[in-house]
Amino acid sequence: MANRLTTLIPAMIHPDQVGFVPGREARDATTRALGAIGVAKKSGEGLLLLSTDAEKAFDRVSWDFVFSVMRGLGVGPFFMQCLTALYDAPTARVRVNGALSAPLTVKNGTRQCCPLSPLLFALSLEPLLVAIHSNSDIVGIQGHASEHKLSAYADDLLFFLTNVDSSLPAVMSELDSYGSVASLKINHDKSEFLGVSLADTTLESVRTNYPFRHCPTSLRYLDIWLATSSGRLFDLNFNGILRSFRSDLSDWTSKYISWLGRMAVLKMNLLPSLLYRFHALPIAIPALFFQTLRKDFLLFIWPKGRPRVGFAVLCRPKSRGGLALPDVKQYYIACHLLSY
Repeated sequence: MANRLTTLIPAMIHPDQVGFVPGREARDATTRALGAIGVAKKSGEGLLLLSTDAEKAFDRVSWDFVFSVMRGLGVGPFFMQCLTALYDAPTARVRVNGALSAPLTVKNGTRQCCPLSPLLFALSLEPLLVAIHSNSDIVGIQGHASEHKLSAYADDLLFFLTNVDSSLPAVMSELDSYGSVASLKINHDKSEFLGVSLADTTLESVRTNYPFRHCPTSLRYLDIWLATSSGRLFDLNFNGILRSFRSDLSDWTSKYISWLGRMAVLKMNLLPSLLYRFHALPIAIPALFFQTLRKDFLLFIWPKGRPRVGFAVLCRPKSRGGLALPDVKQYYIACHLLSY
């Protein structure tokens, strides 16, 4: 069922939703946010970035609402029968010290580890995205071809709002209306906002009238720091990970690990996090960063004494006499080439 639905999801869900949709990635959301900040700074137009936090979003999904949305999108009766059979009066039991509780009736939420669950959640959020786009009181940032109001990765919503005095109340009204029928609850205390070229009076009004946390210079979205100054993006996103990486390696250095084991530590500890940032942040990275990583790699591989094998040889594939050590700069170049 998940495989059949996956082929249709891109046509059923607005491009603003990039989570769990084939052909869309988190970098689509982060690069859009970077572009919105750049446009606002260049034009001088005030822009408010609002990142909302949904409280236990997947656990609060209303089944009746999801099924109604799917019928409205044209899902056929046979598929709906199969789907409702999966969610027909399920129960759960709690095990405490080996003893099981009485059965508990489950009335909402998507099943954990089920491949259908993220697709159902993305479909359940679609009416909200449509309502945001169709609301003329909500004014976004104007791009070259279209207006951008919202970027979503599952329940991680990032709003791009201009004309804040009218747009922000309209967004709150849409969220409240959607939450009343879909059981989605926004945790206002954990939601954050960042102002770009906004007047001080507008910022003060948002701080006074809304419970959102104000981020003066940078805001974290999808584990990426967005900043009002492009010059701070590298420091916020890469210098921090470098410090964390060095701290982790200090714990691994004293352990008795083979060469191949040390290569595996480098690949599993640092590479996934770096690759995600290379994809999500299309920014120039200074050569000094890669030189520093190279020194840290060699120091970890040979904690005592000088390196006995050249770095270029270590980076070769095993079939060519190397140890397949990651060449981070080549990964960086490949990620940027992939985005074009």
